[in-house]
Amino acid sequence: MALFHHIDLRVMWPDTDPAGIVWFGVFFRYFENAEEELYRRLGSDRTALLKALHILMPRTSVQSRFRSPARLGDELSVGVGVAEMTGARIGFAFDVRERGTDRLICEASYRVACVHATTFAPQPFPPEIVDLLAPARTDVQPSGTGSQ
Repeated sequence: MALFHHIDLRVMWPDTDPAGIVWFGVFFRYFENAEEELYRRLGSDRTALLKALHILMPRTSVQSRFRSPARLGDELSVGVGVAEMTGARIGFAFDVRERGTDRLICEASYRVACVHATTFAPQPFPPEIVDLLAPARTDVQPSGTGSQ
């Protein structure tokens, strides 16, 4: 299923292990980059927005499912969409595919909470965040929650 926004990248040397395969932890950097670009696509700088709202959005859970290896030099497309939004959490869905072949490499999701930037006290997401992310809503279920 198509996600809302995609960024393209090439697998670089520091992304890989000695066998030339992307190390699993690197995918989480890819997801963060896709989320960052999603905010830009929707018209806001995430860092500036969070600072202005005096909030942080810590990751509270992560799920991933690796389907096929990505290798040094592969050209990838990382998709991102908003799979769920409640007052207490936002769930982002991701997929990583090889450009040109559409080979599925990884499906993932993570949830974020909203906390006050100084006290870390939980709080509802401000309307500015909810309204900004609304166009990125998708019907994709986070990985591991649907039928396979």
